[in-house]
Amino acid sequence: MESFSNIVESFLSIIKSFINDTILLPTANIWLSDLFIYHLFLVILLTTIFSLIFNKLIIVFIRRWLGTINFNIGRQLLEKKVLAPIGWAIPIIIFEAGLGNFSPEEGVISRLMKSLITLIFVLSFTRFISAISDVLKGNKTFSGTPIQSYMQLIKLIIYVFGIIIIACTLSNTSPWTILSGLGALTAILLLVFKDTILGLVASIQVFGSDTIREGDWVTIPSLNIDGDCIEVGLHTVTVRSWDKALITFPSAKLLEHPFKNWRGMEESGGRRIKRAIFIDQETICFLDKSLKDKLKKISLLTEHFEAKEKEIEEANTLLDKDVVNHRKLTNIGVFRAYLVEYLNKHEKINENLTLMVRQLAPSSSGLPIEIYAFTSSVEWTDYESVQSDIFDHILAIISLFDLKLTQSPSGHDIKNFITNYDKNK
Repeated sequence: MESFSNIVESFLSIIKSFINDTILLPTANIWLSDLFIYHLFLVILLTTIFSLIFNKLIIVFIRRWLGTINFNIGRQLLEKKVLAPIGWAIPIIIFEAGLGNFSPEEGVISRLMKSLITLIFVLSFTRFISAISDVLKGNKTFSGTPIQSYMQLIKLIIYVFGIIIIACTLSNTSPWTILSGLGALTAILLLVFKDTILGLVASIQVFGSDTIREGDWVTIPSLNIDGDCIEVGLHTVTVRSWDKALITFPSAKLLEHPFKNWRGMEESGGRRIKRAIFIDQETICFLDKSLKDKLKKISLLTEHFEAKEKEIEEANTLLDKDVVNHRKLTNIGVFRAYLVEYLNKHEKINENLTLMVRQLAPSSSGLPIEIYAFTSSVEWTDYESVQSDIFDHILAIISLFDLKLTQSPSGHDIKNFITNYDKNK
């Protein structure tokens, strides 16, 4: 720093000599050279010249060079304006060095300049950390890692130490004097930084257990949150809901409230269909010859009929003449077999995951027949389309099995009942 001050003083001497010889001496105003105002004017002039050279030439050249770099770091350094604070620092350093003997080492001006340089360093370094954070977030190696949390913690530490150093510089005291007094303020610091500490602990625990990553679909029923996690920060977690609204809540809430992470579903390669239709139990019956002949024409049931008829014939042979207990095919059983074959042959159903058609406990609403299967796509729109297509087909073909669905009577049904009652009265 001393050598730099000597260089600045040399430039000032050259400018002084030029002005004294060409302007002040011919006008008999050479006495101005001994005034502080004259020296201050020259320092400001020199500071302005070097500031323009550095900011308009050197900084511009560096920015253009960064713009030509293919790596993402160059673009991020430009977007975060990391070089801007450095351009502010140059005039301050030149101004402080140019004052020389007019600014004592521990004087007010010297301390103020050092404080400004410290502030500029803090701003530039935190912007650099933000640029690194954005670069790492876009890297596949760090996908799902809460980089934002750790970078925010580093920036917080830099801000705290920067404030301490600036305060010590302005008050002309040792940093250890302030740091030694922080022990007595521990309770206050814990209170002030309570959310920060809780958020840090939460982010470390969540990341360590790998329970949530950026990009995961999460559902938190107690907070009425359902959407994609787009950021896990030091203090907050941000989720984009399905209506594209951004929901932000404290990171510590992830430890307080149970939540569902749908990442397992997405990684499994299938999304579950679990929906039931209700059958009118009065329409369930044994197959008669006409219904059986009609259903045999369905190619998906050919193997089922062959296997079941052989199985039933062997079982009934053992029962001999006990006709009451003879086994028979039912329309509901054949319907379930048809649905299993239909789903097995469906190109959009994942055959490597669980697939079944089952009966649930009968109720006053009818007999529930539940479809339990997984689609081969986890995309929401594809999943809904496949599920709708399957149930469109089921609802349309169920009458072929002489089965009917149950549903609560509508106003139209009641109106028809009254009309028919009046006609037949």
